[in-house]
Amino acid sequence: DVLKTVVSKLLFYHVSAKCVLTCSGKQLPSWGLDQQEASCNPTWINRNSMWNVEEVYYPRLPNASFSHLAPGFFSRFVELHLVMFEINNAMKPKEGEVTSKPWEWPLNYKGQWFCNKHQRVYMLGNPFIFWTNLACLAFFPVLYVWAAFKEKRKHVESVQSKEARDKTVSACWWLFLGWALHYAPFWAMDRTAYFHHYFPASLFSSMLSGVLIPHMATACSNLLPKQLRPVFYHTVIGGVLAVAGGTFYLFSPLTYGIDEGLAQNSTSPLDHLRWLQSWEF
Repeated sequence: DVLKTVVSKLLFYHVSAKCVLTCSGKQLPSWGLDQQEASCNPTWINRNSMWNVEEVYYPRLPNASFSHLAPGFFSRFVELHLVMFEINNAMKPKEGEVTSKPWEWPLNYKGQWFCNKHQRVYMLGNPFIFWTNLACLAFFPVLYVWAAFKEKRKHVESVQSKEARDKTVSACWWLFLGWALHYAPFWAMDRTAYFHHYFPASLFSSMLSGVLIPHMATACSNLLPKQLRPVFYHTVIGGVLAVAGGTFYLFSPLTYGIDEGLAQNSTSPLDHLRWLQSWEF
């Protein structure tokens, strides 16, 4: 076969030792110039056993450009995500390091410490926002099925109500999909996981709540007399915003640094903030 640079894959087999030259994936220390460790592996089926020739220096050979070998956009896109997935799976927790599980994140089950000598910062989601988002995430599939059922049954309703529901369902569907795409991959990754990995997904769940709550407030207000509808709607929206802001203020010592003792101590001024035993501040 003709050997081609970059494209051809080579396997170096040692006849006497009956093994193939393999890159172990471990980095050598400074005495090895930080290069990758090479070993002789008896297992042939290993992607790190395949080698290629990148450059050939020979005066009688013409110079060639590698531009025609450059991968396309989709090839690089797939390769990049495969490499990121492999690197993420290789990340393991250090000794004594506190990690968390993906199932804990939407529940706000446990936070994450960021400490220094003077103040201790505890990363914890706003309980009201996180638990409201969780309720909205659970309620949206019910709303979606109910809307599909009414559409299938040709339910008679006003044009305004149908347009409002369709617009809400469409917006929530895309936000729910964004939440799932940012959250679900962590269940397939065998890597070190932390609470802050959920924050991109939490943005989508918060936006979903911001769409769903006004829609439900409007739907409930339509059951009341006309003169009470604006009062009910603004009371609900104002109450949600007030509770969210009040909860942020209540838990702000965790965000801006804890000077007092830990909340596990009943005499601590933060004892009333420890709503769950799993909160470790």
